[in-house]
Amino acid sequence: MSDLQAYMAQLMKGCSLEIQETPDRGRGLFALRKPTGKPAMLFSEAPLGRVVQMSKSSRRRGGACFLCGHALGSPAWQLSLLTKGDISLGHEQQPLSEPLSDIVEGKPLFWKRKPLFCSSQCNVEYERILGPLRARRKSAQKFAQYVRKVDCAFHMLALKLICWCLAEAKRTTPAEAAAPLQVLCCRPYWDAVDMPSEHLGDNVTFKEKLRNEAEKARQLALKALGGRAALPHDWNFLNETGYANLLGALCSNCTVVLYMSPVLQHILQVTSMTDCAAKAAALAALEPPIRSLIASQTSKIGTQQVRDQEISWETPSGRLSFSSSIIPPFKGYAIYPRMAFMNHSCRPTCAIEFDYTAQIFVLQQPYNDMDKGTMAAVHADSSVVPQSVPACHPQSHDGHTKGLASDSAKLSVVSLL
Repeated sequence: MSDLQAYMAQLMKGCSLEIQETPDRGRGLFALRKPTGKPAMLFSEAPLGRVVQMSKSSRRRGGACFLCGHALGSPAWQLSLLTKGDISLGHEQQPLSEPLSDIVEGKPLFWKRKPLFCSSQCNVEYERILGPLRARRKSAQKFAQYVRKVDCAFHMLALKLICWCLAEAKRTTPAEAAAPLQVLCCRPYWDAVDMPSEHLGDNVTFKEKLRNEAEKARQLALKALGGRAALPHDWNFLNETGYANLLGALCSNCTVVLYMSPVLQHILQVTSMTDCAAKAAALAALEPPIRSLIASQTSKIGTQQVRDQEISWETPSGRLSFSSSIIPPFKGYAIYPRMAFMNHSCRPTCAIEFDYTAQIFVLQQPYNDMDKGTMAAVHADSSVVPQSVPACHPQSHDGHTKGLASDSAKLSVVSLL
């Protein structure tokens, strides 16, 4: 048994699914037996390395853990970030002040701003994974600046996961540490995307652009890591072909982690309350910052991320109507080891739930029976257009589009609603 076969066997150990090769869809997950429970949970898992690469818009706002993407602080603290001001709350507004997590300051690495973490454990893990880059911090910053320039989250996710593999190699063998990424690598980045409509007549030029960007990022990553000698000799993540294939693997198999802001969740809960003194007090506390957000229009970035809801309140100063798009969702990218082997289908057999700790839960669809041999597949939410991949649409590792036949993104989308 090869190292990669051993990894896949260990990955699925104790699970009711297994990885199988198919003649036309590459690898996929298939049921070993009929699931039990209503609904049946097939598996849950955390992101590889607990690494969630937040999108540029989410990083700009702050409010999410720099390692795992967990929402920080309290809804009141999150609201203060959006309005760029302190929020005055009465004692009766305790739900808005209830903490979602700690707020732990770390040491700057890629940027001058100090990173924030949801716990001391995430801070420690961040340092274990990325701390060695501080020996060549200027090179790491140049890499981050270039990634921001080309506006593609996969480059930064690739560097973080390579660093995670290096950290894991100190605990286990290099082959075992690299297996979660190696098993997904099979084709270069520029072959893992659908050409955007504006480049359909000139695929060669567009692919050349992606090649040049990938090569530039690879060279900067090499400098940040300390050269090829910093990696085990049998790792090819940072040679020209290996890095292109790693980007292709991330493009094809990463999950878009998209979850509602706790501020919006609180707003919707208040809106659904029956009229009473508690609701009136909650609206009175929320009205000033909401009016500030409406006036400033700071959150247009959320309008293409989720299905907007129109919200209307009766307040002492008059009717207040606004769209949920003024409270943008959090968005990031991550590799989920088992989820990476799942295919998409227009008739999915599975649904997904997600919590604020980035844990993913894969459930059997209640209206769809799964017997032994049934493929586990999820639906691709084609309403989401990833900002960090503005010019291309990912495909799956099997060579077929991992989603619906549309012009929208072909990425797995996980929403907490």
